[in-house]
Amino acid sequence: MKEELIRVENGHFTNENRDYQFNIFIARGECVGVYVDDHLTSGTAYLDIFKGCSHMTRGTAFCAGTRVGPIELRRWILQNTIIMDKNRFASRELTARDFILALGRPIGQRQRRQVVQRLHAPESERMAAQLGLSFPLERKLTSLSVLDYFRLAVFRAWFWSCRLLVLDRLTEILRQHDMDELMRCVQLLQGQGAAVFLFDMDEEFLYRYVNRLDVVKNHKTYYRLYPDEFGTQLYDILGWRRRNGGDRTETPLEGDQTVLIVSDLVFPATPPLRFQIRGGEIALLQDENYNTVSRIRDCFLGEQSWLSGTFCLDGKAYAHAELSRLIGSKIGVQIERPDRPGGVLFDNMTALDNLSTCLLAKAGRHLIRHAVMDNILTEASQWFRREDLLRPLSEWPLPERLRFSYFKWYFLNPRLLICFFPFAGQESAHHEMIIHMLVACARRGMAIWVISSGLDAICEKTENSEFLQRLRYING
Repeated sequence: MKEELIRVENGHFTNENRDYQFNIFIARGECVGVYVDDHLTSGTAYLDIFKGCSHMTRGTAFCAGTRVGPIELRRWILQNTIIMDKNRFASRELTARDFILALGRPIGQRQRRQVVQRLHAPESERMAAQLGLSFPLERKLTSLSVLDYFRLAVFRAWFWSCRLLVLDRLTEILRQHDMDELMRCVQLLQGQGAAVFLFDMDEEFLYRYVNRLDVVKNHKTYYRLYPDEFGTQLYDILGWRRRNGGDRTETPLEGDQTVLIVSDLVFPATPPLRFQIRGGEIALLQDENYNTVSRIRDCFLGEQSWLSGTFCLDGKAYAHAELSRLIGSKIGVQIERPDRPGGVLFDNMTALDNLSTCLLAKAGRHLIRHAVMDNILTEASQWFRREDLLRPLSEWPLPERLRFSYFKWYFLNPRLLICFFPFAGQESAHHEMIIHMLVACARRGMAIWVISSGLDAICEKTENSEFLQRLRYING
């Protein structure tokens, strides 16, 4: 039997005044997956335990076989755990050496000399070679590829004898073959006795690498799945079934006009973009490492301009400086997490006010306010309860708030709707709703440009054949 590292039985943790009940167990060399029904609440609460931000209020805990209280549990976690997530250090000054040494454990000057010597010892050089780290330690962190950055993070975990590594949703930013390479590195760490918690929303990826899958539902550890139970059991627990999505078509829909033409559009450090999108199409631009989406998002929501090329909407070419007057009228922008506070919606305004404010901007002229409000309320009442439309959006629950963010574009009907990573971080239970709303927008004739990582798993599970018919990949 493997030596256990951490065990929490019937543990109650308080996070943002809400009680969560987690049973946690992991042994040396194990890889345990964690799948949550709501990453914003349960997922955040679970991860906050390993960040030292969430404290156990009730329950029994053991660390390395010794019973501990809440304070000792938190101390052990902070001393022995490293979290790797999509947030990377963006300092232009930090080097790979700084990342390993300066951001490691606090040590004295004498110990530091010993640590530096160990960094250049044959053992460390062998481990670096096994992990595929071929660049000099003087290299700036910002110049590393995403994969090299995470390989370096694994080396750092090995160097500081990390006993528990937590990976949070890295499949959302790494290509599959890069993710497989990263997991090869992680498995080398496991071979040294480290344990791994794998948080992810890609169940196929979890099945491939974990020894056990803990399912968190309704704010508690709801079920534990073992390899012989992987498959439809997870979907049954969460209340949805896996379906074959059928074949997707690469052929544009007949009779729809071309809305967007992008010709040799170049952003910094990005290959030229060349594609067209017709009205009614849902066009997917795959971005596996988040580089392209960040530059395009800065273009439409910030000051970053493209370097060269043509952006042509409805037959007219626009310069970057002209985009600001099109956003919210001819161009809609749906950001990654519209359900977060401060997203694309005004939280403290009612849903009705959100719609009327946007409509007035699109109309570009003064309208009779009460007539506008009455018309909007009548239309929106076919989708949402009338009393809810008169409440601030901050009081709306998920997924209604998320659904409303798409309804806003359905209602305003821009010519082009750009969606940045619409499925990222969303629990699987909400995927069908997002797909349904994208189809509803496409039916109105919008050209929909989705920028995201691969949607193969989502396409395989969806029952919405119209989504698959309208979906078209515009790059490899």
